Amino acid sequence: MAKPAYHHGDLQPQAQSLALDILRTQGDAAISLRALAKQIGVSAPALYRHFSDRETLLAELAIEGFEALRDRLQAVDQELPRKALIEIGLVYVAFAQEEPNLYRLMFGGRVLPMGAHPRLDAAGKGAFQVLENTVARARDLGYLKPSPVSLMTAAAWSLVHGLSQLTIDGHLPSAKAEPMLTEGVLSLLLDGTRSDQQQSQQD
Repeated sequence: MAKPAYHHGDLQPQAQSLALDILRTQGDAAISLRALAKQIGVSAPALYRHFSDRETLLAELAIEGFEALRDRLQAVDQELPRKALIEIGLVYVAFAQEEPNLYRLMFGGRVLPMGAHPRLDAAGKGAFQVLENTVARARDLGYLKPSPVSLMTAAAWSLVHGLSQLTIDGHLPSAKAEPMLTEGVLSLLLDGTRSDQQQSQQD
């Protein structure tokens, strides 16, 4: 493989981009700071000035992942709460299926335990907040059981995370193979007696 052109000042983003490519194709175990430095054409100490260790680099990749996930979740139209809740789940599962190795790094906890990287924890909470806000609105309007928002959000997150993990590990078919499976599972949280159309008529 030809070495990517290196320009002074862009070492950190270049290393992260290359590491993300490796993560996507080979998994996090294949990422090495010394190997990255050699591939880019710089000394290992030059790269260590930007990343104190391998885990710091992996944390940056996970932060990128959470920010990308948050952006996708925020793009969901919130006008119809019932539809929004389903769509949030679909977007979440689709992200995991498109980025399985990145998703595993973000949520695995094996390599990046909670509390070790404050910026990573904050990025994770940012994505979680979008889900929580959507759940809270749906619950307040009667689409979910009148349980505490924290409990309903935990249930919704457990559902989408479990479904994501099972599909990327091959235990359940992907959305491409079974397009209605994800939506059907997510609908289990909803109160089937209430529709977005009913809410629109009340507004």
